[in-house]
Amino acid sequence: MPSSKNLKLLFTADLHWGVTRGMGANMALLDALQANTPDVLVLGGDIGHAENFEACLEKYSSLDCVKVLVPGNHDIWVSTDDMRGDSWNVYTRHLPELARKHGFHYLDQTPLHLHEWNLSIVGNINWYDYSWSEPEFLALFPDEVHRLNSKKFVRGQHNDFNFIRWHHDDKSFTKKVVGDLSGHLRQASELGHKIIVVTHHPACRAISFPMPDSKPTIDSLLWEALGGNQLLEQELIKYRDSIVYLFSGHTHRERKEDWEGIPGYNIGGDYHYKRQLELSWPDRSVIAREFHSPSDPA
Repeated sequence: MPSSKNLKLLFTADLHWGVTRGMGANMALLDALQANTPDVLVLGGDIGHAENFEACLEKYSSLDCVKVLVPGNHDIWVSTDDMRGDSWNVYTRHLPELARKHGFHYLDQTPLHLHEWNLSIVGNINWYDYSWSEPEFLALFPDEVHRLNSKKFVRGQHNDFNFIRWHHDDKSFTKKVVGDLSGHLRQASELGHKIIVVTHHPACRAISFPMPDSKPTIDSLLWEALGGNQLLEQELIKYRDSIVYLFSGHTHRERKEDWEGIPGYNIGGDYHYKRQLELSWPDRSVIAREFHSPSDPA
């Protein structure tokens, strides 16, 4: 029998624990959670690079609630001769071990089924395979296609090029994580559950970076290419009658869009401020709240 009690789920992302200019906002968010703890807490990636990943989980471990996470791209960055191994080892072994140690469900490996509410939380890091803008890139800037692999913008370079080290390329890892998520969606659907999808990289283009109204530039198309993928969108469409929400992070820009009849949210928040979305289920009300450093001007 479904529970008659409302379930309070809280989603946040891009904490970037350890970055000095964001720690005041991080502590304000944590204080609020300790004062008003949800039933389920979900961290949507870019939790804290290297040792800061565990430092963040340690702070949250005492919260008396179900705790869930997906990692972000920053969380699997490695240095040369990193003692944790390459990015693949960090993603598949090191981070799951830390999650278990501190009482977090590592969503990339198994979905979370909340049987009392006929609800499942399904998701993972998600990745990018350039498909959101590669055709347009080829049409408009055929001599600049090398930028997809080098991740080199006209101004600056995406640091995944420098700190993601593994046997995968972007397209093969995208196929891997979308395949995993597809299996988890199927599992939840076969239980007859409604599904909340949580990813770090945006689950659909509608909640990724807003495209400029003017003619696309090399940099705007490159941001799109490195944002997400069409493969996941195709899988989500198969289960759209079961999926009730999409929650993603990564872009640091809050967005809300209905996509294929599904409410989609980019949680938002940046290095210097944090953001949470609180969902009441089955009421389906979503409330947003921002957290800033106490020293920030009012």
